[in-house]
Amino acid sequence: MQRSKRIKCLAVSAALLWAFAGFAQTDTVEVRIYGGQRDDRGLRLIEMANGDVVALSSSNSTTDEEPHAWVRRFNEEVNVVWDATVADAPLLQAQDVVEHGSGLLTILGTRYANASAAYDWGWYTLDANGVQTGESHWGTESWDLPSRVLHRNDSLWTLGTSYANGTGDLHCTLHTWTAGAWALASQWSVETAGEASVVDAEWFGSRLAVFAAMDGDDHAAFSVLDPLTGEADWTFATSFGVPTTAQAFSVQDSTAALLINAATDDGVRLGFVCLTLEGDTLLETIPGSGVNIEGRDIAWYGPENFATIAVTEELGLGGQEWLYSRWTSGGVWQGGPTFGSQWDEVPSAILHAADGRLWMLGATDGYSNGRDDAYLLVAPSPGVGNNETYFNEEVNIIENAVSIGDPIDPSSVTVFPNPARNEFTLSGVGNATKWNLVDALGRTVVSGQGAGGDASGLPGGTYWLVLESAPSPAVLTLQVATR
Repeated sequence: MQRSKRIKCLAVSAALLWAFAGFAQTDTVEVRIYGGQRDDRGLRLIEMANGDVVALSSSNSTTDEEPHAWVRRFNEEVNVVWDATVADAPLLQAQDVVEHGSGLLTILGTRYANASAAYDWGWYTLDANGVQTGESHWGTESWDLPSRVLHRNDSLWTLGTSYANGTGDLHCTLHTWTAGAWALASQWSVETAGEASVVDAEWFGSRLAVFAAMDGDDHAAFSVLDPLTGEADWTFATSFGVPTTAQAFSVQDSTAALLINAATDDGVRLGFVCLTLEGDTLLETIPGSGVNIEGRDIAWYGPENFATIAVTEELGLGGQEWLYSRWTSGGVWQGGPTFGSQWDEVPSAILHAADGRLWMLGATDGYSNGRDDAYLLVAPSPGVGNNETYFNEEVNIIENAVSIGDPIDPSSVTVFPNPARNEFTLSGVGNATKWNLVDALGRTVVSGQGAGGDASGLPGGTYWLVLESAPSPAVLTLQVATR
């Protein structure tokens, strides 16, 4: 399913007309819809050191129809550099992703351990080409639910909720990068009076800031902790006089902006809190909106401004749609458009990139047999909606299942002819097997799937043929003949 050419030409033509007339600017929002024939939902966005953006999704459009992590890396043109599906039988629910090293990515997921221990934590590392290179696990005999993973100085902090002590306590694990893998170094728990469900975490200065929903207490708790011991510097609890739920927060320099959902007498509304590094309260407000609205994510985009992405059903587009809004640090609404269609679109994440663009990720159910697909919008600036707005939409719904690589025994795979001048063939691989041809500098020069490949135009020399395979890739050597 492909619509990009028609819509993009409309946007360009309109932009030229306005430019010649000298009337108004236009904003072109890049839209990417991708998925399979079952449910695929966008979850998280991160910006890599080189400016690429990684979108983490949950997918059960897989060969075994169980939830897996689906990772897509986009370049600055919003084109896919590579995508990878990460599996951990019998299921894996994606939670977060972080970059470390030279383009390495570690995916955090909730993995199913067994019937008695239920859920554990899993970390899955991919190299710069999206090939999985390792994994590690942690868990107790009770339910353990991870939420966020943070990186600093070759160490990995993972925050979540553990039921090891019978109630939901805040738990943290610390891993260090050792011999190309994450090794558990230490861990700590913070016992809470009620059940603490960790929803977000971030570095706040040299401390860990954790946002949690406190079950039964009808409030959200924000704690700033020593990252090595879990000892609290200070804790803030919302006090609006109505039930509030922690949703997300964003840190800018010495200020954290918290997003909550408040169950007011008039319906569900957004709420904001701004706190300093020392714990001083700068803002605590529930702005009026007139409609039921549930916040999903928040991001600073200027010294005194942040943006939110929220979901509502009351703006007239025919279903759920997401509302993008700009706010001052004093909680004053600055406008923002609604994104959506006659179907349901539900947002999950917002990212203000270093180049000033806003990336927004979520799910839509209007493109693939009524099932959910990942929905990505990239706006040229936080001021989207101030000008005429056009959409360059590309729809990529895969007819077949998103493939999960089966274990491959390298000794059972051959490539011929070897040396190769042009086309080559792999034996012993399935049609769904993805592979990359990598040169001596570690760059992917050719990518493919299945048994056929083409080395035409490549300089002569030694290349590595990396085959996607769970739990780790299979690697072969291919010689390209000198022409």
